Amino acid sequence: MQKSIDPRVIRTRRLLMNALTELIVEEGVNAVTIREIVRKAEVNRSTFYLHFFDKQDILTQMQDEILNELAESLKFPAFTYEAALHDYQNSKIPIKSLVSLIQHIQKHASLYQTMLNERDFRERFTEVIRTEAFRLQNSFWEAAFVSNGAVGVILYWLESGMKESIMEMSLWLTRVSLVPLGKFA
Repeated sequence: MQKSIDPRVIRTRRLLMNALTELIVEEGVNAVTIREIVRKAEVNRSTFYLHFFDKQDILTQMQDEILNELAESLKFPAFTYEAALHDYQNSKIPIKSLVSLIQHIQKHASLYQTMLNERDFRERFTEVIRTEAFRLQNSFWEAAFVSNGAVGVILYWLESGMKESIMEMSLWLTRVSLVPLGKFA
């Protein structure tokens, strides 16, 4: 039998995580302190330590949460390279997981703009995308190429003010994911 979690615990953890996220966006990862997190969350320092060991623990758990949300948003029924290429070439339909990816990035744009400049987070983010790309093409090299390129494009999109729509970005990523890879085969 699974024990349910007290709603107060969930609420307090959420307050602390939200405070961390806001502070990261405002000040950057390295400048954030536990003192600032508890002040912004309006909880006692001892309450923080009931939920997290230290700053690295809350940071890791926040990253896990957002990357798990991203990974879940990318899960669509299996599709093939050929079907995705056909949909794109005949109807300009982007790969659904890429639409979800861009929607997720837009939803958390401020956080991603800051966190993608942190090496560890960027590597973990790239791995989530590489896993999805590998499903499509089943080649590690092509998945590595596509995922690292996608991260570069996403960073540029964020840094240039996200002027392109979700659909424009999804179509662009679909095209560069499908067409060049097809020429290798």
